[in-house]
Amino acid sequence: MAQTREAAANTAVQRLFTKNDPTDIKSEPELSSISKKFIYNDINKQIRLSTAKQELLTLVVLTANNTPEDIPAHTEGALRAGATPEQVHESIFHCTPYVGLPKVKAALERVDQVMEMLKIKPCAPAGTTTDETRYEAGLAVQRAIFGAENIDKMNASAPADQKHINDYLSANCFGDYYTRKVLDVKERELITFTAIVTLGGCESQAKAHAAANISVGNTRQDLLDALTIALPYIGYPRTLNGLGCINAVAPSK
Repeated sequence: MAQTREAAANTAVQRLFTKNDPTDIKSEPELSSISKKFIYNDINKQIRLSTAKQELLTLVVLTANNTPEDIPAHTEGALRAGATPEQVHESIFHCTPYVGLPKVKAALERVDQVMEMLKIKPCAPAGTTTDETRYEAGLAVQRAIFGAENIDKMNASAPADQKHINDYLSANCFGDYYTRKVLDVKERELITFTAIVTLGGCESQAKAHAAANISVGNTRQDLLDALTIALPYIGYPRTLNGLGCINAVAPSK
């Protein structure tokens, strides 16, 4: 006999969380029930990404949303699903140039609490560049993802008073972050797209990074999975905007 939506959701929650069910709202049992069945049955059945990747992208959404209160539960969920501590840390760390330092700091503080409670050692530094190499290394990543001609044209046409922003994109956004160890460029681009869609109001960037995901080897299904994972936390308006960005660069066949 097939499980009911409630039974399937409860099974998924028990597999991921020892005690802190993030959908449990003590004062609102009806909302809790609706949310649990939607996230841990309906959405779970739709997602093709692994459970570990689903939990890692949920951490990205929570970070971009600036809702760190659920970070501890989903950190545990990611670890129980098979993600490494380094993958948890790096998925949030990578959000910094897209969502800003304060949100990432708040999220990582919650992650550190869980790691300390579980007696997991702090993650080793993952950077691969120096002050001398970060610009060229970042520019190389940019050119590989977006096309050398596009990046060179953008840099060449930048007005003098905003050239520093273009330089920061290469040295900081791509040089300091995309070149780090633990996650590959496909994983980083999917995180980037997820974070930007979560922010909302950044559709031109979301569209560019949807295209970038396709260029580095992610699929339309990967993008749809990321968007579907984000949906319960960002609502339908931002989800539909994100869907428009996906459809613009990777239309359904």
